[in-house]
Order: sequence, then structure tokens, then C-alpha cells
Amino acid sequence: MGILLAHMVFWYSAGPLPGDIFNKYRDIGSGIVTVMNDILISGKFFAFFSFLFGLSFFLQMQSMEKRQDNFVLRYGWRIALLGIIGLCHHAFWRGDILSIYAPLGFLLLPIRKLNNKIILILGILFAINVPGKLIEVIKFLMTAPGHPGKGPSDFDAEGKAYYALMTHANLPALLKDNWNNLSTKFRFQLESGRIFVTFGFFLLGMYTGRMRWFENPESSKAIFKKIRRKSGWVVLGTLIIALGIIGVNALFKMGWEQNPVAGFIFGIFFDLNSASLVCFYVSGLSLLMYRSRWQKILYPLAAVGKLALTCYLMQTILGLLLFYHVGFGLVAKTAPWLNWAIAVAFFSLQVILGRWWLSRFNYGPVEWLWRSATFFRLYPMKKK
Repeated sequence: MGILLAHMVFWYSAGPLPGDIFNKYRDIGSGIVTVMNDILISGKFFAFFSFLFGLSFFLQMQSMEKRQDNFVLRYGWRIALLGIIGLCHHAFWRGDILSIYAPLGFLLLPIRKLNNKIILILGILFAINVPGKLIEVIKFLMTAPGHPGKGPSDFDAEGKAYYALMTHANLPALLKDNWNNLSTKFRFQLESGRIFVTFGFFLLGMYTGRMRWFENPESSKAIFKKIRRKSGWVVLGTLIIALGIIGVNALFKMGWEQNPVAGFIFGIFFDLNSASLVCFYVSGLSLLMYRSRWQKILYPLAAVGKLALTCYLMQTILGLLLFYHVGFGLVAKTAPWLNWAIAVAFFSLQVILGRWWLSRFNYGPVEWLWRSATFFRLYPMKKK
């Protein structure tokens, strides 16, 4: 649901948009939704999704390794298939994350040989984007004084180009442009540090799987409480500091938004806040599952988890049909608050349809295809 909300708020765009489009809606509802998205959603749920994939990858690796059925080849083939699914998805929508997951999934093969302590340390360092920040420092030191960086005009031109794609491109043009910009997506992942954060949460997901925290809930309750408490304090502290920086900058007109050093410092607090909030979400939801009342509330969502790939791709279909020229072309015509309302309604529909589907079938359509292609056999789809 977090993935859907993050993409729906600004019309399922997978690239920059002109500033006047972002600032078009000034009503109270859109303002509230935008602030909530910035603080609670943006940059958090791709990491949450990555944590879950890291955990699931570990469980898949563990299951295949026990079979002793050419584990490395089988697992590698399974990840390659995910990459193929991701590239097909990217052709329709360049915000695809599966084509990023695939190469990172291969890195888990050698990483699995490391001990738990090293995996935990690496996971934390990557999750808070330490490699990305080191690269920023090196680039800053290597850039000659007065060397022009990427200015506002470049972003404005890119925003206009992507907006034109959303509003005018037919399906062949959309496919062609997305495919041509595959390298642009990977460059963005590197420059923003998202690819490092994704890998960090892959490792943290693998670590929790190794520690069996979700297999032994009673013995893990104290651990979840500790993580929730510490991550909550980091979230609160970094949020106060970040808001303070924004407030001082606006009040005294310091112009820090144009200062690369100030941007670098603000980015550190943003990455810390995002990673800590993901840990707070994971541990908080885990603790809610200890309560029988919340089990009844949350258990229906299990169907969406079992159909994660199918639901993720269905959300893209919704975004394309609603906002792009290949569909109804509603980009910039619906307010952010309305987009969130549509997202909540659609997710609720996915929960209902997911439960109905799994009452009749063993797997989701994409999950069945992925599993069958991995083991070169057609698994029974319909439940007996």
C-alpha cells in the first residue's frame, strides 16, 4: 500500500515533472497529503519492500539449498527470470524496481557465505546510504572549482520532456522512450543512493531470516520492542533537526537549497530518518501481530503479501490507465488527495480479490509463472 500511495500522489510519474505541475493544487487536502507523503511515505516503502524481498530471497535460498538441486544454478536462473519480468515491466513504466532487484539478488549468493555480524554491519551501512555519501564526497573533491553541475534548467527540461511523454505518447512511443531510458534509471539509482539503500535492506531482510525472528515470535518480542524504541527516537530526532534546517533557511533566507554542502548534510538526516522509519514500521507492525485484535485486522492483508508481484504489476496498470495518454490521461487533472483516495480504494479491492483468488488458486498468476519457469514444470494452479 505504501508503494501505491507513493506513486499515486503525483500521478504515477516515474520521472521529473515541471514545477508548476507539482504546485498546481494548493487546497488543504492536497497540502496535508503532500506533507504526509514527504514525511511518512516517500523514500520509505521501496526500502520496506526491499526488506521483505531480502527476507523472501533468503527463504528461497534456504529452501533450494536444502534440496541440493544445483542450488547456485537454480537460484541464479530464478533471479534471471525476475530480471526478465522487471525489464518487461520497465518497458511500460520506468519506475520498475524488479530490474534493480535482479542484479542485487545475484550479489546475495557470495554474501550468504559471510557471518551474521558482517551482514548486519553491511546492511546498516548500506541502508543509511553510507556508500552513496562517500561517492558524493569524492565527486565533490574531484570537481574543479567553478565547474557547473546540473542546474535547475536541466531538471526543468527533463520535467517538460517527461510530462510530454505522459500526455502525448502512444504505446509504441512510450515503450521506446522507456527502453531508451533504462540507463537513466540506473544512473538515478546510483546518484540518489537508492540502489545502496535497497541492497542494505536486502541484507537486513536476510539477517532477520537467519536469526529466525519471525519463526520464533515469543523469543523475538523483546528484540522488536528494542528496535522500535531506538528507531523511533532516531526518527524523531532527525525529523526535528531537518525541520529546523528548513525553518531557519526559510526564516532568514539563507539560500541553503543552492548550497551543495547544506544539501549533503540535509541528505544525511533524510537517509537516517528514512532507514529508521522503515525499521520502526517493521518492528511496530510485528509487535501489533502479538495482539489478537490486531491479528484479525491485519491477517486479511496476507493475501496481498502472497500475491506481491501480481499486485505490484496491477498497480502499474492502474497508474498507466488513469494518468498516461495510453489511458485516460488524467495527469495533473486530479488533486493529490483524490489520488490517495483512489489508491486506498484500489488497495482495498486488491485485498478482497486477493483473498478470493487464493481461496481458489494456489498462486498468483505472475508468482505461478515465475515458479513454474524456475523449476521447468507446471505447478497445479487450481486448488483441489
